Amino acid sequence: MRMADQRILAWTEQQIAEFGHRTVVARHRLHEMELFSDAELVSVLENHPREHMQAFTMGTDPSDILQWRSVDIAGVSGKDLLAAIRCGRLWFHLFKMQSFDVRYRELLEQLFSELTDRCQNLIPLNKSATLILSSPTALVYYHADPQLNLLWHVRGSKHVWSYPACDSEIMNQQLMEDIFASYADEEVPYRPEFDSKATVFRLDPGDVISWPLNAPHRVTNLDGLNVSLSTTYETEECYRRKLVYCANRYFRRSFHIPTWSTQEGGAASYLKRSAYRVLSRFGVVEVPRRRAYITNLRIDPDSPDGVRTIGADPVLTEFSKKGFALKKTATGEFAAVPIDRS
Repeated sequence: MRMADQRILAWTEQQIAEFGHRTVVARHRLHEMELFSDAELVSVLENHPREHMQAFTMGTDPSDILQWRSVDIAGVSGKDLLAAIRCGRLWFHLFKMQSFDVRYRELLEQLFSELTDRCQNLIPLNKSATLILSSPTALVYYHADPQLNLLWHVRGSKHVWSYPACDSEIMNQQLMEDIFASYADEEVPYRPEFDSKATVFRLDPGDVISWPLNAPHRVTNLDGLNVSLSTTYETEECYRRKLVYCANRYFRRSFHIPTWSTQEGGAASYLKRSAYRVLSRFGVVEVPRRRAYITNLRIDPDSPDGVRTIGADPVLTEFSKKGFALKKTATGEFAAVPIDRS
């Protein structure tokens, strides 16, 4: 069905009031759309630019992030990709859907139009949509996002563990700085005792979950092919916090100034943020390259796990080929080396 002339959100006044302040699970109608049928998903997998698509496999232990491994998808059809996701332990991210499919662009705009109609103080910036396709029983390891996020669940079912934001006992401040500054991605230490502070939510088709800014979370699928749409965005609050954490990291590491305060208001915070912003604008602050992924695993829909081991040398994933080359080091190992285009 088309949603252009119908409301997608079905949120109560209490859910609107709590949105952004605590973890909220509410209702939507994306699961009624043909856009997320098997046929449409195959088409999207076939046509979405491979440099904007990530594929990972994982184990069964949420404490062992080393089991989270990238997978090569080169030359695999959309039909075979979906078949491998359905039978394996795979997690696919298709980034920037709004940039490559007008239907997702219109859907993204409608979702946030309805949100801002209900939440008068919400001014979302830099909106983006990521289509997430994942296998039955697959999982996402413990992590915290630098941006605000809503996860619109469409197919399958999953459990989401949501943890308190800005709790130094479960998320180290320096690690949060690395995440904001793009020096860390998924490598967030997790211990089972963290779960004593978590709230567990079950998501079924038609559920959407949101959590406060930077609240850690992890996910375990329960059954069925799981399909979700992740929409990220920023606000002035989000941008201000990012500047605070990035400034702390930069001034401590570059000038050995003991900048530890995470206060987001006041004169000291303003001066620190302003100085960092000026230095960034003039290119003084180093910007890390996007991470490159090397793998010896390739998608195989005929394998019970949806992947097989590559017999020869490892390869760069499609996501990493732009801007990197694979080279053998003096120790005989392989590394992704940035390509100098100057």
